[in-house]
Formats: sequence, structure tokens, C-alpha cells
Amino acid sequence: MSRVLTRICACATAFCVPFAVTAQSEGADDAASAETAVASSAKATARHYHALVKLAYANNNVSVKLPRQTEFKPAKEGKFYPNGATFRVTASGAEPVVFEFGPEALVKVGGNAEFGTREVPMGGNTRTVTMVSGQISVSLPRTMPTGLFTVAYPNFTVKDLAGESSHELTPSGDGDEAVVHVITGMLAIDGAHYNVARMSAADRVRIRTTGESLFTSLRGESGDYKVTLDQGVTVYRDPIAGTEKEQARKLDYSLTPQCAIKIFRKRSQIGGRMAVSVMTFDPAGEIRNRYTFAEGASNVNFGEEIIRVQDISFKTKSDGKNADAKEQKSDENAAAPQEGASESTGSSESSSNDSGFGAF
Repeated sequence: MSRVLTRICACATAFCVPFAVTAQSEGADDAASAETAVASSAKATARHYHALVKLAYANNNVSVKLPRQTEFKPAKEGKFYPNGATFRVTASGAEPVVFEFGPEALVKVGGNAEFGTREVPMGGNTRTVTMVSGQISVSLPRTMPTGLFTVAYPNFTVKDLAGESSHELTPSGDGDEAVVHVITGMLAIDGAHYNVARMSAADRVRIRTTGESLFTSLRGESGDYKVTLDQGVTVYRDPIAGTEKEQARKLDYSLTPQCAIKIFRKRSQIGGRMAVSVMTFDPAGEIRNRYTFAEGASNVNFGEEIIRVQDISFKTKSDGKNADAKEQKSDENAAAPQEGASESTGSSESSSNDSGFGAF
């Protein structure tokens, strides 16, 4: 009996071992394929950038301040510098200075400029340029995935860049003025109480910010793009469930040349909430929207859309033309029939009524 059991166990073991080996190999293959997929994905993302920033072209007018250092030192052409370094370019000359972040990711400086780079973890697949002063040009592939390259200004962020764009920052005694210009491709802007989801080729905006970000103005200089403005929060009541909840309000305003948006901010002394007042202006300088809200407070939220007389004047002019036509026609009818007094009287009454209605 024991010999029979031994033979059965031996056969079962011999039968199960190949399946166990097959399962192990399949598991190993799955793990290997997963690792290969992750590695290939990381490699595909990393191909946009070098590990360090390369000073591809310079003419002895570039200085660099390395991370955690306080002094600028002359930079050398063809050398790689760590992420987190700050570069200063003075009088670049006829040919622009070229910084190579990757094979097709370039930052060019044609005049005086100072900008920094943000440190990233080892193998990180994003790059950020921090504007200090001057003007730079960013050249990226048109197919650059979103979220991989950012230009950080002191008071707002330009993100999701693709294609070519120009960035300018001019500090002043009470703040700064920035100009963002899309040459080809696209980008997005994210600021306090406003954002631009997409700016396309030839779009250009000028953003002025005072110290402590208490005032921001946006002025359209070219193109036509939508600016989404915060309007605080309001209470929404569900008509079926009868429940109430707060939801954010937004205002979409088209920023065309000479249109402007002005945002005023002030921290309240009681409660510490930020009070925000917003006004929008059309190309003629006429105010179109104005509203005020307190951050996170649905009970402090009011505003209005301004309706100008010019917007409804076309209707008044049209009514006036109709009135003049009716009056002229009634005058002709009144002058034509001279045979009967009753007809003349009726015509004059009709003329008077039509004329009076038209004038009204």
C-alpha cells in the first residue's frame, strides 16, 4: 500500500513541476515586460532633455551662479551645468546665446537677461525656467507633451509650452511688467484669480503686477483668447434633494487687442480673507463687467455686467428710420387726396398716430 501511495505522489509531483515552472516563467516574463514598458516610457519622456543644462553657444558674456552659491562666475561654452543654476547674459551680440536643455529644447537670449533653472530629482522629466529679468526665447518641439516645460514668473506661471514663444520681464520699483508672446505652438497661463487655458500662434499679452500682488492688470496686444476669471463662490440649492452646497463661479472674458482686465486685492483686517475686485474693459476703454467677492465666502459676492447705450443704439436707430419712413409715407398720403375732407381728416389722423408712435 505504501508503495502505491509513493508511486502516486511521485507521478503527481512529476506532473505538477512543469506547470509550476511554466507559471514562474510566465510571471517573470510579465514582470520583465512591465519593467521594459516602464523603462521605455521613461526613456521616451526623458529624450526631450539632457540630465544637465548645456551652454551650447556663448561669446564670453555669460556668467553662472551654481546652486547654493552666492557669486556669479564666468561660464564656459560647451559645458554642462546642474539644474538649479542661475545664468546672467550681458550684451549677447549679433548671435544669441543658446542654452540646450535637450536635443530640441532650447532657450535663446538675444540681449540682456537673467534667469534660473529649477532643481529636479535625478531622472526627472520636467524642466522649469525662472524669470528674473530681460527677455528669452523658448524653442520646443511642437509635439511636446503637456506639463514637461514651465516658465515661472514672480506672480504667475506659464505652463504646457510647445513650439516657440518669447518671454520678457521688466522689474520696477513697485512690481514688474511681463510680456508673453506665442510665436508658434501654444501655452497656458495660471495666475492668481485668473487663468488662460490656451494661447495660440501670434497671441500676445502684457501683465502688470504691483508689489505684494495687490493689483494685476492684463492687456491684450494681439490675438483673441479667453481669460477665465474667478468670481468667488456661491450657494447652489439642489431642487430635488433640497441640499445646499458651495460651488465656484467663473467668468470667461475674451481678451482682444486693447481690451483690459484689472484685478484689485486687499486682505481684510477681520477674518483675514482676501477681498477681490475685478473690472473688465473693452477696446474703447468702456467698462463691461465689475464685481467683488471674498475668497471662500458665499455671502460676500456681488457684481454686474455693464450694458452700454451704444450696444442698443442700433435698435433705436432702426426704429427711428422706420418712424421717418412712416411719417414720410403718411405725409404723401395726406397730401395726395384733396377731394374729400373726410378722407383728408382720416389720413391726417392716421398720419398723426403713425408719426407719434414712430417718434415714441
